[in-house]
Amino acid sequence: MKRLLKIAGFVLLAGILIIGGHIYYLTTLSAREKYPADSYLGAETNKTALIIVAHDDDMVGSAGTITKLCKNGWNIHEMCFYQQEGLYNTKDSIKNPIRKMDLKRVAAIQGLSGIDPIDFNFRNDTQTEKAYLPMPYSKFPENYKMDSLTGYIAGYIEKYRPSVIFTLDNLVGGYGNPDHVVVSQLVLAYCRLHKNDPGFSVKRIYHPVFPPSLAERVLGKLPVYIEAKKVYQCDGMPLPDVQVNIYSYAAQKKEAMQAYTTEQNSLKQIWPFYNWYPSWIYFKIFDRDFFKITEVAKL
Repeated sequence: MKRLLKIAGFVLLAGILIIGGHIYYLTTLSAREKYPADSYLGAETNKTALIIVAHDDDMVGSAGTITKLCKNGWNIHEMCFYQQEGLYNTKDSIKNPIRKMDLKRVAAIQGLSGIDPIDFNFRNDTQTEKAYLPMPYSKFPENYKMDSLTGYIAGYIEKYRPSVIFTLDNLVGGYGNPDHVVVSQLVLAYCRLHKNDPGFSVKRIYHPVFPPSLAERVLGKLPVYIEAKKVYQCDGMPLPDVQVNIYSYAAQKKEAMQAYTTEQNSLKQIWPFYNWYPSWIYFKIFDRDFFKITEVAKL
Protein backbone atom coordinates (compact mmCIF):
# COMPACT_ATOMS: atom_id res chain seq x y z
CA MET A 1 0.00 0.00 0.00
CA LYS A 2 2.80 2.41 0.90
CA ARG A 3 4.49 1.61 -2.40
CA LEU A 4 1.28 2.40 -4.30
CA LEU A 5 0.89 5.66 -2.39
CA LYS A 6 4.45 6.64 -3.26
CA ILE A 7 3.88 5.84 -6.93
CA ALA A 8 0.64 7.83 -6.90
CA GLY A 9 2.45 10.70 -5.22
CA PHE A 10 5.22 10.69 -7.81
CA VAL A 11 2.67 10.58 -10.65
CA LEU A 12 0.74 13.48 -9.11
CA LEU A 13 3.92 15.51 -8.61
CA ALA A 14 5.04 14.80 -12.18
CA GLY A 15 1.63 15.86 -13.49
CA ILE A 16 1.74 19.08 -11.51
CA LEU A 17 5.25 19.84 -12.79
CA ILE A 18 4.28 19.10 -16.40
CA ILE A 19 1.17 21.26 -16.25
CA GLY A 20 3.04 24.01 -14.43
CA GLY A 21 5.79 23.91 -17.03
CA HIS A 22 3.28 24.10 -19.86
CA ILE A 23 1.46 27.04 -18.26
CA TYR A 24 4.82 28.78 -17.92
CA TYR A 25 5.40 28.11 -21.63
CA LEU A 26 2.09 29.80 -22.43
CA THR A 27 3.21 32.87 -20.50
CA THR A 28 6.21 33.10 -22.83
CA LEU A 29 3.81 33.42 -25.78
CA SER A 30 1.75 36.25 -24.28
CA ALA A 31 2.13 39.87 -25.33
CA ARG A 32 4.91 41.83 -23.69
CA GLU A 33 3.79 45.23 -24.95
CA LYS A 34 1.39 47.50 -23.13
CA TYR A 35 -0.97 49.98 -24.76
CA PRO A 36 -3.39 52.60 -23.45
CA ALA A 37 -6.66 51.20 -22.16
CA ASP A 38 -9.52 52.03 -24.51
CA SER A 39 -11.70 54.82 -23.15
CA TYR A 40 -13.77 55.66 -26.22
CA LEU A 41 -16.17 52.72 -26.13
CA GLY A 42 -17.14 53.46 -22.55
CA ALA A 43 -17.94 57.09 -23.33
CA GLU A 44 -19.70 56.83 -26.72
CA THR A 45 -23.39 57.68 -26.46
CA ASN A 46 -24.48 56.06 -29.73
CA LYS A 47 -24.09 52.51 -28.48
CA THR A 48 -24.58 50.89 -31.85
CA ALA A 49 -21.86 48.84 -33.51
CA LEU A 50 -21.54 46.51 -36.47
CA ILE A 51 -19.28 43.55 -37.07
CA ILE A 52 -18.58 43.36 -40.81
CA VAL A 53 -16.39 40.40 -41.77
CA ALA A 54 -15.88 37.89 -44.56
CA HIS A 55 -16.42 34.81 -42.40
CA ASP A 56 -18.56 34.13 -39.35
CA ASP A 57 -15.64 33.41 -36.99
CA ASP A 58 -13.39 36.31 -38.04
CA MET A 59 -14.17 38.39 -34.94
CA VAL A 60 -14.29 35.59 -32.38
CA GLY A 61 -10.86 36.56 -31.02
CA SER A 62 -12.50 39.77 -29.83
CA ALA A 63 -15.37 37.92 -28.14
CA GLY A 64 -14.36 39.30 -24.75
CA THR A 65 -14.66 42.90 -25.90
CA ILE A 66 -17.87 42.27 -27.81
CA THR A 67 -19.45 40.56 -24.80
CA LYS A 68 -18.36 43.42 -22.56
CA LEU A 69 -20.00 45.97 -24.84
CA CYS A 70 -23.24 43.99 -25.08
CA LYS A 71 -23.36 43.70 -21.29
CA ASN A 72 -22.98 47.47 -21.14
CA GLY A 73 -25.95 48.25 -23.35
CA TRP A 74 -24.51 48.22 -26.85
CA ASN A 75 -26.59 46.97 -29.77
CA ILE A 76 -24.29 44.97 -32.00
CA HIS A 77 -25.13 43.16 -35.23
CA GLU A 78 -22.85 40.96 -37.33
CA MET A 79 -22.81 40.50 -41.10
CA CYS A 80 -20.73 37.75 -42.72
CA PHE A 81 -20.78 35.75 -45.93
CA TYR A 82 -21.18 32.13 -46.99
CA GLN A 83 -20.00 30.95 -50.40
CA GLN A 84 -21.51 27.95 -52.15
CA GLU A 85 -20.25 27.66 -55.72
CA GLY A 86 -17.42 25.69 -57.30
CA LEU A 87 -15.13 24.04 -54.77
CA TYR A 88 -17.18 25.64 -52.02
CA ASN A 89 -20.13 23.56 -53.18
CA THR A 90 -18.29 20.35 -52.27
CA LYS A 91 -16.24 21.67 -49.36
CA ASP A 92 -17.25 24.76 -47.42
CA SER A 93 -20.93 24.76 -48.29
CA ILE A 94 -21.34 21.34 -46.71
CA LYS A 95 -20.39 22.97 -43.42
CA ASN A 96 -22.45 26.12 -43.96
CA PRO A 97 -25.64 24.92 -42.19
CA ILE A 98 -23.56 23.88 -39.19
CA ARG A 99 -21.64 27.16 -39.22
CA LYS A 100 -24.86 29.15 -39.30
CA MET A 101 -26.15 27.27 -36.27
CA ASP A 102 -22.82 27.85 -34.54
CA LEU A 103 -23.08 31.55 -35.33
CA LYS A 104 -26.47 31.67 -33.64
CA ARG A 105 -24.97 30.10 -30.53
CA VAL A 106 -22.11 32.58 -30.53
CA ALA A 107 -24.55 35.49 -30.88
CA ALA A 108 -26.46 34.23 -27.85
CA ILE A 109 -23.27 33.75 -25.82
CA GLN A 110 -22.06 37.27 -26.55
CA GLY A 111 -25.45 38.95 -26.42
CA LEU A 112 -25.51 40.24 -30.00
CA SER A 113 -28.68 42.04 -31.05
CA GLY A 114 -28.76 40.20 -34.36
CA ILE A 115 -26.83 38.36 -37.04
CA ASP A 116 -27.09 38.64 -40.81
CA PRO A 117 -25.47 35.72 -42.62
CA ILE A 118 -25.39 36.41 -46.36
CA ASP A 119 -25.30 33.63 -48.96
CA PHE A 120 -23.12 35.30 -51.56
CA ASN A 121 -20.23 34.02 -53.67
CA PHE A 122 -18.01 37.08 -53.45
CA ARG A 123 -15.09 35.50 -55.28
CA ASN A 124 -15.04 35.42 -59.06
CA ASP A 125 -12.87 32.29 -59.13
CA THR A 126 -14.72 29.73 -57.03
CA GLN A 127 -12.31 26.98 -58.08
CA THR A 128 -9.50 28.34 -55.92
CA GLU A 129 -8.05 25.38 -54.03
CA LYS A 130 -6.34 27.41 -51.29
CA ALA A 131 -8.51 30.48 -50.99
CA TYR A 132 -6.82 31.54 -47.75
CA LEU A 133 -3.47 32.27 -49.42
CA PRO A 134 -2.63 35.98 -49.79
CA MET A 135 -2.72 37.77 -53.12
CA PRO A 136 -1.49 41.24 -54.12
CA TYR A 137 -3.95 44.07 -53.52
CA SER A 138 -3.83 44.82 -57.25
CA LYS A 139 -5.45 41.43 -57.89
CA PHE A 140 -8.51 42.12 -55.75
CA PRO A 141 -10.68 43.68 -58.51
CA GLU A 142 -10.28 40.66 -60.79
CA ASN A 143 -10.79 38.12 -58.01
CA TYR A 144 -13.67 39.67 -56.04
CA LYS A 145 -17.10 41.11 -56.75
CA MET A 146 -16.05 44.45 -55.31
CA ASP A 147 -19.15 46.44 -56.28
CA SER A 148 -21.55 43.88 -54.85
CA LEU A 149 -19.59 43.61 -51.62
CA THR A 150 -19.60 47.38 -51.33
CA GLY A 151 -23.37 47.35 -51.83
CA TYR A 152 -23.85 44.93 -48.94
CA ILE A 153 -21.55 46.96 -46.72
CA ALA A 154 -23.26 50.24 -47.62
CA GLY A 155 -26.72 48.86 -46.98
CA TYR A 156 -25.69 47.47 -43.60
CA ILE A 157 -24.15 50.72 -42.43
CA GLU A 158 -27.09 52.81 -43.59
CA LYS A 159 -29.60 50.43 -42.01
CA TYR A 160 -28.11 50.46 -38.51
CA ARG A 161 -26.16 53.74 -38.51
CA PRO A 162 -23.45 52.59 -36.09
CA SER A 163 -20.89 54.74 -34.36
CA VAL A 164 -18.35 51.89 -34.45
CA ILE A 165 -17.52 49.13 -36.91
CA PHE A 166 -15.45 46.06 -36.04
CA THR A 167 -13.61 44.45 -38.96
CA LEU A 168 -10.23 42.81 -39.45
CA ASP A 169 -7.22 44.89 -40.43
CA ASN A 170 -6.83 46.12 -43.99
CA LEU A 171 -3.14 45.28 -44.24
CA VAL A 172 -2.86 41.49 -43.75
CA GLY A 173 -6.34 40.61 -42.49
CA GLY A 174 -5.03 38.98 -39.33
CA TYR A 175 -2.91 36.12 -40.65
CA GLY A 176 -3.03 36.84 -44.40
CA ASN A 177 -6.38 35.68 -45.78
CA PRO A 178 -7.26 38.01 -48.70
CA ASP A 179 -11.01 37.65 -47.99
CA HIS A 180 -10.36 39.40 -44.67
CA VAL A 181 -8.32 42.14 -46.29
CA VAL A 182 -10.73 42.96 -49.08
CA VAL A 183 -13.74 43.31 -46.76
CA SER A 184 -11.78 45.57 -44.42
CA GLN A 185 -10.50 47.69 -47.29
CA LEU A 186 -14.02 48.11 -48.66
CA VAL A 187 -15.35 49.15 -45.24
CA LEU A 188 -12.63 51.79 -45.05
CA ALA A 189 -13.23 52.93 -48.62
CA TYR A 190 -16.95 53.37 -48.03
CA CYS A 191 -16.41 55.33 -44.83
CA ARG A 192 -13.78 57.50 -46.52
CA LEU A 193 -16.16 58.29 -49.37
CA HIS A 194 -19.10 59.18 -47.11
CA LYS A 195 -17.48 60.59 -43.98
CA ASN A 196 -18.59 64.14 -44.83
CA ASP A 197 -22.16 63.18 -45.70
CA PRO A 198 -24.74 64.86 -43.43
CA GLY A 199 -25.58 62.53 -40.59
CA PHE A 200 -22.98 59.89 -41.43
CA SER A 201 -22.74 57.96 -38.18
CA VAL A 202 -19.49 55.97 -38.21
CA LYS A 203 -16.82 57.55 -36.05
CA ARG A 204 -14.34 54.77 -35.46
CA ILE A 205 -13.33 51.43 -36.94
CA TYR A 206 -11.80 48.88 -34.58
CA HIS A 207 -9.43 46.32 -36.11
CA PRO A 208 -8.38 43.43 -33.83
CA VAL A 209 -4.63 42.86 -34.08
CA PHE A 210 -1.81 41.17 -32.17
CA PRO A 211 1.14 43.13 -30.77
CA PRO A 212 4.43 42.22 -32.48
CA SER A 213 5.61 39.89 -29.72
CA LEU A 214 2.38 37.90 -29.71
CA ALA A 215 2.12 37.84 -33.50
CA GLU A 216 5.63 36.51 -33.99
CA ARG A 217 5.44 33.92 -31.22
CA VAL A 218 2.04 32.57 -32.25
CA LEU A 219 1.81 33.23 -36.00
CA GLY A 220 5.45 33.69 -36.93
CA LYS A 221 5.99 30.14 -38.19
CA LEU A 222 2.68 29.74 -40.02
CA PRO A 223 3.41 29.47 -43.78
CA VAL A 224 0.40 31.64 -44.66
CA TYR A 225 1.58 34.44 -42.34
CA ILE A 226 5.12 34.27 -43.70
CA GLU A 227 3.74 34.46 -47.23
CA ALA A 228 1.42 37.32 -46.29
CA LYS A 229 4.31 39.49 -45.16
CA LYS A 230 6.01 38.92 -48.51
CA VAL A 231 2.94 39.47 -50.68
CA TYR A 232 1.65 42.48 -48.76
CA GLN A 233 5.18 43.85 -48.29
CA CYS A 234 4.88 44.51 -44.58
CA ASP A 235 6.31 43.38 -41.25
CA GLY A 236 3.01 41.96 -40.07
CA MET A 237 -0.22 43.28 -38.63
CA PRO A 238 -0.65 47.01 -37.93
CA LEU A 239 0.40 48.01 -34.43
CA PRO A 240 -2.33 48.25 -31.79
CA ASP A 241 -3.48 51.62 -30.50
CA VAL A 242 -5.43 50.40 -27.48
CA GLN A 243 -6.05 47.35 -25.35
CA VAL A 244 -9.16 46.08 -23.58
CA ASN A 245 -8.90 43.87 -20.51
CA ILE A 246 -11.37 41.04 -21.02
CA TYR A 247 -10.65 38.81 -18.03
CA SER A 248 -14.12 39.40 -16.56
CA TYR A 249 -15.54 37.92 -19.76
CA ALA A 250 -13.05 35.07 -20.12
CA ALA A 251 -15.70 32.37 -19.77
CA GLN A 252 -17.83 33.85 -22.58
CA LYS A 253 -14.78 34.28 -24.80
CA LYS A 254 -13.79 30.64 -24.48
CA GLU A 255 -17.38 29.48 -24.89
CA ALA A 256 -17.76 31.54 -28.06
CA MET A 257 -14.51 30.17 -29.48
CA GLN A 258 -15.55 26.59 -28.74
CA ALA A 259 -18.97 27.16 -30.32
CA TYR A 260 -17.43 27.26 -33.81
CA THR A 261 -17.38 23.48 -34.00
CA THR A 262 -16.12 23.15 -37.58
CA GLU A 263 -13.30 25.70 -37.23
CA GLN A 264 -11.37 24.38 -34.25
CA ASN A 265 -8.23 23.46 -36.21
CA SER A 266 -7.82 27.07 -37.33
CA LEU A 267 -8.68 28.58 -33.96
CA LYS A 268 -6.20 26.38 -32.11
CA GLN A 269 -3.40 27.64 -34.35
CA ILE A 270 -4.15 31.25 -33.49
CA TRP A 271 -4.94 30.69 -29.79
CA PRO A 272 -2.74 27.67 -29.01
CA PHE A 273 -3.99 25.28 -26.30
CA TYR A 274 -6.93 27.50 -25.39
CA ASN A 275 -9.08 24.37 -25.19
CA TRP A 276 -6.76 22.66 -22.70
CA TYR A 277 -7.35 24.96 -19.76
CA PRO A 278 -10.22 26.55 -17.85
CA SER A 279 -10.95 30.06 -19.07
CA TRP A 280 -9.84 31.56 -15.74
CA ILE A 281 -6.34 30.15 -16.28
CA TYR A 282 -5.89 30.65 -20.03
CA PHE A 283 -7.32 34.15 -20.21
CA LYS A 284 -5.46 35.23 -17.12
CA ILE A 285 -2.42 34.86 -19.37
CA PHE A 286 -4.06 36.18 -22.56
CA ASP A 287 -6.22 38.74 -20.78
CA ARG A 288 -6.30 41.56 -23.33
CA ASP A 289 -7.85 42.23 -26.72
CA PHE A 290 -5.81 44.63 -28.86
CA PHE A 291 -7.15 46.99 -31.52
CA LYS A 292 -5.82 49.23 -34.24
CA ILE A 293 -8.19 52.20 -34.46
CA THR A 294 -9.14 54.08 -37.60
CA GLU A 295 -10.72 57.46 -36.93
CA VAL A 296 -13.11 57.99 -39.81
CA ALA A 297 -12.73 61.76 -39.80
CA LYS A 298 -9.03 61.33 -40.57
CA LEU A 299 -9.47 58.94 -43.50
